[in-house]
Amino acid sequence: MASDKKLNCAIVDDDAMTLKIIESLVKKTDSLQLVGAFQDPVAAANTLQQQPVDLLFLDVEMPGMTGLELIKTLHPKPQIIIISSKKEYALDAFDYQVTDYLLKPVAGYARFLQAVQRAQEKHEQEAPSPKPSIGKQKEIYLKVDSLLVKFDLKDIHWIEAFGDYVRVKTPDKLHTVYATLKSVEDVLPSEEFIRIHRSYIVRVDKIVNIDQNNLQVEKKILPVSQSYRKKLLEKITTL
Repeated sequence: MASDKKLNCAIVDDDAMTLKIIESLVKKTDSLQLVGAFQDPVAAANTLQQQPVDLLFLDVEMPGMTGLELIKTLHPKPQIIIISSKKEYALDAFDYQVTDYLLKPVAGYARFLQAVQRAQEKHEQEAPSPKPSIGKQKEIYLKVDSLLVKFDLKDIHWIEAFGDYVRVKTPDKLHTVYATLKSVEDVLPSEEFIRIHRSYIVRVDKIVNIDQNNLQVEKKILPVSQSYRKKLLEKITTL
């Protein structure tokens, strides 16, 4: 017997039109509750790590991170329905134990609903395990070259804009990451990190001192914009 409990679901697809179509299909389906829709797979990976879902609708070919790479970051792993314009990823996808594989454009609501029902049945059949409580975020995943790399938040000293990339300073090196400063800022815990300039984010507990126009992290002097200074000082006084 099917459960009356709705499946919390999210959608990850870099194509805005496909995202809207799947959102529309989800909203027509009483057994689903949409909790997130993402065009940026890296932002999705970091959000889903902290806020797991029951079901994920997922594209494969996306800039920054493929859908199959994203699956590797998900613990616990939800039911996954791949939605792709290409057939050739099907064998690889099923190696990741995906629930179903739909080709774009999705061939009507009936086929979509069939995939959802299959996901719901598998979800109910699997032994329930308590979801980890959503506690303090400890790490994020970022794209470095062709690898998806885990960064412990406590080891990040600062992040700086670097053209179409950002550079992340950790104790051992300066990592060049495929991301924008804004996308990284969006997934960092605001109680631990703060924007100090249009080109810089710092970890608050790594700040050594602050003067009128700059601050020091380790031996590095970083600029502080006047537009960010007030919020920085408010943050410091709450420590």
